[in-house]
Amino acid sequence: MTAGMNVSIFLISSGVDIVRRGAADLTQVKAIDPLSEMLRELTSRGGNLRVCTVCAKNRGYTQEDLIDGAVIAGANMMHELVKNAAATLSF
Repeated sequence: MTAGMNVSIFLISSGVDIVRRGAADLTQVKAIDPLSEMLRELTSRGGNLRVCTVCAKNRGYTQEDLIDGAVIAGANMMHELVKNAAATLSF
């Protein structure tokens, strides 16, 4: 984002747990900003934070369970981003 690129994060599997309200506050990532602060920064600067519909449903999460800025979205949204992206990073 600092380089002027659009950034989207699509969380799948256990990754969706991190955007459940309060979860990022309990996560410690040494040597960098608190995770909850990083997620707020991402969304406040226009980054997209998307959560796999099936993964959220399997955990019983609804939109109300997630932090502000995290949106439950189907894989078709992610596929469109990948198809139109200049670069994709996955890990």
